[in-house]
Amino acid sequence: MYINQFTATSLRSLDFITLNPNKHINIILGKNNAGKTSVLEGIFYASSLKSFKSVPPASLVANNSNELKILIKYSKSSENAAISIEKSLKSSIVKKINDERVSTKQLLEAFPVLALNFGSSNIISGSSEERRSLLDWGSFHVEHSYLDLYKDYSKSLKQRNSLLKKNELSNIDYWTELVSSLGSKISMIRNAYFNELNSMFENIKVEMQNLLPDIYADIKESKITYNQGWPTDLSLKESLKNNLTKDMVLKHTTTGPHRADIIFSAGPGDLKNVSSMSTQIISSLLVIMSQARVFHVKHEHSPIILIDDLFFGIDDKNLQLVINLLKSSKAQCFITAPDLYRDKLEDIIGNNNVQMYMFDNNKLVDINNDKQ
Repeated sequence: MYINQFTATSLRSLDFITLNPNKHINIILGKNNAGKTSVLEGIFYASSLKSFKSVPPASLVANNSNELKILIKYSKSSENAAISIEKSLKSSIVKKINDERVSTKQLLEAFPVLALNFGSSNIISGSSEERRSLLDWGSFHVEHSYLDLYKDYSKSLKQRNSLLKKNELSNIDYWTELVSSLGSKISMIRNAYFNELNSMFENIKVEMQNLLPDIYADIKESKITYNQGWPTDLSLKESLKNNLTKDMVLKHTTTGPHRADIIFSAGPGDLKNVSSMSTQIISSLLVIMSQARVFHVKHEHSPIILIDDLFFGIDDKNLQLVINLLKSSKAQCFITAPDLYRDKLEDIIGNNNVQMYMFDNNKLVDINNDKQ
């Protein structure tokens, strides 16, 4: 799958922008607050109706406007389609695929997008919530009923936590049973997905050993494991029962899939404590590439990959390696970077399946065409 055209009106500081991207790698350069991250947010919003940053969706609408409009024309499995989004501050969101109104779930199914934001953190040093979101994204695209299951679990968990806060335990058994039943199903789907993800992660590492040995040298010790959120020798029901006194003291549910995590390690230690920033970023990229490949195996096309501030924390030695790693993914990628990287990147990438753009006075200039 790839985007043929992206157009947005009143997207943050951008009054109007249009982009006809490369099918492979697209690098958007610019100074701070030029609008490069906004382009990625617009693409992500068209898939999920939220930003990949921790901000309310309404913040994507320009301050001088009441309505954000996004149009994305894309191709998937030899078929063309178009997504249109109208986000008004005064009315509900209008979302369409090929001029027909659709639900958020239908958007997620039709237009899968993966996003990484390195500017503030990476998935290794970031919160467990960020890593759970990777599990949830993958689980949904393997089993679409997962979204409804997750919503039901969240509602039941909220009810149980409400009783714990009020110290009202008359109905606690009912909500514990529901949390246990729904949570066990969520964990079963997540665990199956993680096994596929981990297998692909190890396969890609083997590929790197032959194709990109310098990258392999940095990440050969990297491993990922799944923590389901409660002891593996107990059922969720048993764990909830055992932790009830603790939950009553802390006023919330302390065990369950909402506490799950992906653990990154290198040898005997935690990866974030024993590795460089470059190694953490490359390991994060390998996880995203693994997700994209697992998705491709099931759906026979790749999701869109968005990477904000990719080169944050990467030394010059690994810059070329990271570009080569992304080229090997076969997915359409959109990457942002500060404009100071322009000369370095031009020397590295040449003109091989990589398109570069530069923000100039709120306009996006195609550097490749500008040089011709």
